[in-house]
Amino acid sequence: MADFYGFSIIDIITISISTLAIIISVWDRISNNLANQKSDKKAEKALKLAQGVTEIEIRNSISQARHRVDSFAVELKKFKIDNPTADLSSHQTLFYSILEDFINQYDRACMLYLDNKIDKKRFKKEYKKELVNLVENGKYKNKYFSKKNLRFESIISVYKKFKK
Repeated sequence: MADFYGFSIIDIITISISTLAIIISVWDRISNNLANQKSDKKAEKALKLAQGVTEIEIRNSISQARHRVDSFAVELKKFKIDNPTADLSSHQTLFYSILEDFINQYDRACMLYLDNKIDKKRFKKEYKKELVNLVENGKYKNKYFSKKNLRFESIISVYKKFKK
């Protein structure tokens, strides 16, 4: 067989195929890395979008619960005016139930915050004052946020972080 610089034709073909295989492997690796980077960026965008949707849902649920509290408070006030001697115990029980639902919305939001399911900087910017007002409110502090009666631990935990 003919030699070319001391290599036979079969050696040259083998070396050529091996070199081509290495080039294809390197090219494939680079392509995969680029594809993975694009996928990571898309996944990050999807995560941010999901967080945004969650944050909107949180705001909506808090707003709806606040509306129920305010509406019932107005109705209760009217009822008291119209019926000054009426027993209000069932109305007050219902009011506290509505109020607890309102506080539960904040508690769920704080759970998401603590679990890193939402953007922490944006959450703090949007909810810090509301949480401070909620926890420090004289009407609710003893019933819901006293040291003896810790029912909303997520709110208290986030509140303490925000007060630092």
